Amino acid sequence: MSKTSIRPAGAAARVRAAAPGGVTRRRLELALGGIWLLDGALQFQPSMFSTSFFADLLGMANMGLPGPLAALVYRVSGLVGAHPVAWNAAFASLQVLIGAGLLWPRTARVARPVSIGWALAVWVVGEGVGGLLMPGVSALNGAPGAALLYVLAALVLWPRRPDDGVTAADGGLLGAPAARWCWAVLWTGLALLELEAANHAAVVPGAEVADAGNGEPGWVAALNHHAGQLLAGHGAVFAVTAAVAQVAIGLAILRPRWRRAALGAGMALAVTYGLLGQDLGGLLTGRATDPGTAPLLVLFALALWPRRRHETPGTISPAG
Repeated sequence: MSKTSIRPAGAAARVRAAAPGGVTRRRLELALGGIWLLDGALQFQPSMFSTSFFADLLGMANMGLPGPLAALVYRVSGLVGAHPVAWNAAFASLQVLIGAGLLWPRTARVARPVSIGWALAVWVVGEGVGGLLMPGVSALNGAPGAALLYVLAALVLWPRRPDDGVTAADGGLLGAPAARWCWAVLWTGLALLELEAANHAAVVPGAEVADAGNGEPGWVAALNHHAGQLLAGHGAVFAVTAAVAQVAIGLAILRPRWRRAALGAGMALAVTYGLLGQDLGGLLTGRATDPGTAPLLVLFALALWPRRRHETPGTISPAG
């Protein structure tokens, strides 16, 4: 029969979360700020200060959009294309300021809403709502759009209360339960994209991975080409496997027993997609605007990762 050990009488029972490895809400927000700084630095690359960059970027974003959105993207393309140097310098500087702003608590209060507004604008105009209205889009090639994940990360990490919960997301604006549902909707939604005919065509996944190496250094391109050859002709198998894995990752987080497994698998799959399908946004090509979806999905997973719990003095606990 078990006994009960009672520590200082009258003291309330309290259980606080320990943050293994120093994973706190604030440190994750600092990492998000670092990603924004990287984006700003990438936007200062010489190739970005040209009319062709905006024409190519916004021309791709316009594909598949309905009339009103297509008209908006067309107008923005004409506006920035007329003065690409000035506009790109402004865009790059804004992203650097957002990143720097997130590094200090006082300025983070301003940087958070600015980051959400700018990321939403980029997602709609610069990414054409993440390309979700185009055929063939999937998690492998960057769905649902990196910019939307910046919005989600900002909301999850926006401080609402002290960071002493079971996860870093507990102290965020959304709270852990809503953040877990966002994870579930995100991954199951990505699984549904695999139902598109283009995504389970025999040659499409392999071709996407092989083509991701275009413009990369030789060793990166070789890795892409070899991985693409392994997938060649197996598009349907890849699509079914990816869909099943993504549904499992999305739904398993709703069960506490499977939560760590879901988050770990999500991080592993995100990194795989980020390295092979997106080449981290093409960082080594000189034309990357961001590192792709992988770092943000990993950040999201870490915000939801359950911490070990320990009792503080004044706790009533069972003793064997």
